Amino acid sequence: MTFPLGISVPVANPRDPSYEVLPGQGYDGVALILLPGGDNCTGTLLTSGQHILTAAHCFEDYSQDGEPTLEPEPNSVTVVFRLPQAELTLEPVHIDIHPDWDDQDGFNGDLAIIHLAEVLPREVPRYELYREFDEVGQVFTRLGYGVMATGAQGEFSEDESMVLRAGQNRYEALGELYNEEEGEPESYIQPGKQLMYDYDSGRSQNDALGIEYGLLDLGLGAQEIGSSGGDSGGPAFIDGKVAGLSSSGSSPEVEGIDVTLENDTSFGEYFFDTRVSAYGAYIDQVVMGEPRLVQAQESYLDQPEMSASTTQGLPGEWLSLPVVLALGGWGLLKLRLRSKLPTEAQSKTSDESQEG
Repeated sequence: MTFPLGISVPVANPRDPSYEVLPGQGYDGVALILLPGGDNCTGTLLTSGQHILTAAHCFEDYSQDGEPTLEPEPNSVTVVFRLPQAELTLEPVHIDIHPDWDDQDGFNGDLAIIHLAEVLPREVPRYELYREFDEVGQVFTRLGYGVMATGAQGEFSEDESMVLRAGQNRYEALGELYNEEEGEPESYIQPGKQLMYDYDSGRSQNDALGIEYGLLDLGLGAQEIGSSGGDSGGPAFIDGKVAGLSSSGSSPEVEGIDVTLENDTSFGEYFFDTRVSAYGAYIDQVVMGEPRLVQAQESYLDQPEMSASTTQGLPGEWLSLPVVLALGGWGLLKLRLRSKLPTEAQSKTSDESQEG
């Protein structure tokens, strides 16, 4: 199994502005996470204002499958929030990886929490967790940074623009539906821990879950999206709350369902999200166990709102943070987005995966 990472749009133009999300449109708390080697992921600021929810696999070296990094180096990671006035850039102080994460094809426990030094200003939106267990059958809104992609053509791997895009899909099953009776142990999905959906073109021949599992659904038309390079750890919102984290994906076994015959986030492929409701207690424990949180929350309540004038420098409360406000784009910053490792076109699992 390889994993998806961004937003794949169902129209011919991968730059269609109707799928782009600009600062000030309610999702400024969805973060771009810059990783060593030029890779990137996506994350979501939680209600603490100090913790970012993302995927564990973002912090892995995929030359060592099955040997998870449970204590990644925060100094090699940069978090960026794009606000209407400026870009807010921070270095984490700690990264927690869920203990079930095993860096194997099943992507179990694919959840990480990035700790920031202090609470962010109130201009950066926070998001609650979706805690109900009724996600299957519901439409969600997916957001993510990553390479351009279309359902008909798959990923445009040369894209380095890192645009935040959004679209919708529907959770159609729990992830364990994908388990094979005699499958390899490393590809086994823990029951109740992942949410599954497919990428529909609107035509029955590309309805992967319909053809292989009898779950007929031709999708949401122009709103239907898949995930592509750069979206790993990105949120799926139900009722404005984080219900899923972009984790993994694969091509169907039946030939011809996937329109490109490759696992490149095109029409006819499967996707899997880490199910946030299944990890709510763990997330609460990590967030509330943060020793700096109470003090940081108190200073957050006292701090003034960020204004146009304060975006030119740092508010007084922020002088201790490793924060840089960069106006006017990315300058000389160039990120190399890693292309997917070769996989067999119709394989449900893969011995090799690529980082997000």
